[in-house]
Amino acid sequence: MAKNENIWKFNDDEWKVHVEDIELLNKTKKKFDLDKSVTIYYESGSLFEETSWDIIVPNDKINKVKKFIKDHT
Repeated sequence: MAKNENIWKFNDDEWKVHVEDIELLNKTKKKFDLDKSVTIYYESGSLFEETSWDIIVPNDKINKVKKFIKDHT
């Protein structure tokens, strides 16, 4: 689950949600049309193994995204 410390205000209009589960990432991106707003983190020293992701979420979707993540973890 995305814990409170994994959700933070990014700027005036957006939030960032940090996830470490690829399935949850894909479900969330698809459901809320957030494909173009992901930061990828990689295993140290490797650009082949993705380890976690930050999704940028607009203000108008953040409450729904939080609930969706909570319900799916």
